[in-house]
Amino acid sequence: MKRILICLLLCSSPILGQKIYLPHEIETVAEPTGGVAFLNQFIISNVKVPFKSAINGLNTRVYVKGIVEPDGSMSQLEISKGIDSLFDQEAIRVLSLYKAWKPATLKGEKVRQSMVYPIVFKAPAKTNFDTTRFAFIDYFDDQFKPTANVGTYEYRSILPVDNNGYVSQDVVFEQLKNKKWKPVITIPFQKKEIWYKSAYLGSDSIRAYRISATDENNASFASEATFQLNSKLLAITEYNSQGKASLHYEYDLNGMLRKANTISDISDMEIRWYANGQMQSVVEKNLVIKAGDISETRYISLWEQDGTQRLKNGDGYWKSTSSEGNVKKLVEEGNVVEGRKNGVWKGKLTDSTLVYQEVYDAGNFKEGFSIINGEKMVYDEPAKQPYFKGGLNEFYKFLGTNIRYPMDAARRGVKGRVHLSFVVCEDGSLCDYKVEKSAGREFDVEALRVVKKMNGLWEPGAIRGKNVKVKYNLPINFQIN
Repeated sequence: MKRILICLLLCSSPILGQKIYLPHEIETVAEPTGGVAFLNQFIISNVKVPFKSAINGLNTRVYVKGIVEPDGSMSQLEISKGIDSLFDQEAIRVLSLYKAWKPATLKGEKVRQSMVYPIVFKAPAKTNFDTTRFAFIDYFDDQFKPTANVGTYEYRSILPVDNNGYVSQDVVFEQLKNKKWKPVITIPFQKKEIWYKSAYLGSDSIRAYRISATDENNASFASEATFQLNSKLLAITEYNSQGKASLHYEYDLNGMLRKANTISDISDMEIRWYANGQMQSVVEKNLVIKAGDISETRYISLWEQDGTQRLKNGDGYWKSTSSEGNVKKLVEEGNVVEGRKNGVWKGKLTDSTLVYQEVYDAGNFKEGFSIINGEKMVYDEPAKQPYFKGGLNEFYKFLGTNIRYPMDAARRGVKGRVHLSFVVCEDGSLCDYKVEKSAGREFDVEALRVVKKMNGLWEPGAIRGKNVKVKYNLPINFQIN
């Protein structure tokens, strides 16, 4: 046993005994691949500000000391200047995830270098947070629009949270009557065990649990968060005050953010990272298209895992590997000019089997074919949108004929706009109805009733000649003429 132990110590001593250099002792200092801005973006995206400390707003930092290793990781992390145990632990956690350092060099050799790096904790004050209830309280006028004017208060929502800021109990909506707040709607809190699947898990699916607050129409009234059974965050979708998704994050098993979607009314900006923390890609999808989620895509930036940039400001070469929606991984590549596909684009499996080939001219599709079950299928458009049978005129006629203005809302002169989503399946049937942006319970119920009546009246969408499920977004206006 002693001989084995001595042997192990001797084998490991060259690594442990390597000299640790200070920045002024080397030729090129260690730095993040791509530059400091990329590391700072990584930190901002991954750091979780302790909730209780963030209530009143803060802007502070913790300094972490460590050694940048020749393999691009950082070891022996410790606090150089801290705040308290919660901030200090979080600072070390985030910096330990980042393994995309360009190591220091001396005489052409990679060497170990000590470094101190600041981790910034910044959060705006949560002005709508009530510390006595430990809940977020938002106020609305008689049109159910957010308001900060006390004189226009008509409704309010109370969203209780836990010590980490996640919804913890039922969400309650109240109405001001005779100067007293009376409950009108209760949205049930749910904590449900699920099987979770993601491209970043390294396996098909894992056991997890999801917390949410949704009504019978699947409208969300709090952030939806999915956790591993050990409470590590896997995914979160945040909603704005009008109930519309504004952020969606996906994490790997180590708790590192791998995909971030920032969503507005007109676009979906998506950023992805490699497992070592190096930024992978930036893509923007234009959402101002009536036909839903198969939309115009602009390819903005792309890096390799070592930090080499292949696509910059919309110009260069795109090559990415994805397993989302595919049983096998698909490698897609081609030239990009001003953010759009240009020339020949190919999709292949990792064994080089051709899946599709398409030709573009400055983003305009020219021709393409796919290989389905060994057969070549030519198509005249890469993505065909699902559509209502009979066309747009029949679609609007159907809505106009079937929508009934809620009587109580009409009596009060209230108007609204409901944003719905549903999925058009491969056979044209509809499923997965959801209120994406609520206009009030009575409007939501009526909009869903009408949309569900459209089941069987749609032609399916297709990608490269094959029918697929497509999510369709639909706004429905309620307005008294």
